[in-house]
Amino acid sequence: MNILKNIFNKLHLKSCLKTNMETEIFEQPVVIDRVLKKYVSKKGSINIEIPDNVHKIALIASGSSYHSATIAANYLRNNVHCEAQSYYASEFSLVENVDVDSDTLYIFISQSGETFDTNKSLEKVSKKTNKTIGITNTKDSTLYKGVKYKILTYAGEEQSIASTKSMSAQLFCLFLIAAKIMQQKEIPSDKIIYELQNVKNSIKKAFNYRELIKDYSKKLYNYENAAILASGMFYPLAKEGALKIKETSYINTTAYPTGEFLHGHIAILNKRCAVISIINNYNIDFTQNVIEKIRNNYKSDLLIISAIPVKNIDNNIVISVNTMFDIDFIFTTLVIMQLLAYETAFLLNRNVDKPLGLSKVVK
Repeated sequence: MNILKNIFNKLHLKSCLKTNMETEIFEQPVVIDRVLKKYVSKKGSINIEIPDNVHKIALIASGSSYHSATIAANYLRNNVHCEAQSYYASEFSLVENVDVDSDTLYIFISQSGETFDTNKSLEKVSKKTNKTIGITNTKDSTLYKGVKYKILTYAGEEQSIASTKSMSAQLFCLFLIAAKIMQQKEIPSDKIIYELQNVKNSIKKAFNYRELIKDYSKKLYNYENAAILASGMFYPLAKEGALKIKETSYINTTAYPTGEFLHGHIAILNKRCAVISIINNYNIDFTQNVIEKIRNNYKSDLLIISAIPVKNIDNNIVISVNTMFDIDFIFTTLVIMQLLAYETAFLLNRNVDKPLGLSKVVK
């Protein structure tokens, strides 16, 4: 009896323990608050060092860091009057004669600071300019030592393979850079400062949708394929969601720009394929038309994540975030996608902390 009791107690304890991924998802409000207090004064000034007169920016990273770079590049182009472009470090590092522009600010992003292709890209750029910023979670890493301007994310050690708190901290720091440039250019920055101060609440808001997320994960885990649709700066957010689902659940998940999906890609719905649609305040009518087309012609379980109130449609699941602020919607949706990946992987009995064949790429 004692042996059986001990086995039961061990199994019960194991079932109560959280995974690293779940723990790190729920640490994010604390991480963001830490970064906010470190870099934003009570009067709203941004306490980071960057060059003056920034007009062109190149952001170089891999994996989730690349998605944060691409979201930021979109934001910089649309709101800060900067020419900004993101690059995969693995591709950038292969260019033999990198055309380095001395007027461009180069931003390198790596959680560990030891990502090989990111540091190889930095090495190429540093030979021709010192206008380099490193965003990393690791002080005294190769990236940290190799750049002129240094930004630590203060996310704490991330043990799960899937990046969650590191991704959100990196993205937050990129928005801080955007705010800093706005202040340098004397572009009104009150709105972005207000949004950044509210990010931890945006993340907490996402936690409130967990039951709806669990409901959709019970549909999603039965699929082998899924599509995530979004537009503008929310498209790289969809790519991040697709990456999270793929690497934790092994479901073949692909992100598409909402409009581009109609140009042939929609044919994948002729086979069983779940669909997730992200609706922001700029593409409401068009996206709703796309959703109607999917509903009328295909049998797909839909999840709609919307910045506006939307009624549930034909037993599909709707998460109405209901916000007019882009940064609020970005971080809320980011965490919703993290939780969806986690809950789906949990139902499939995957090891979310150590997915098969994956590791942190640092060499």
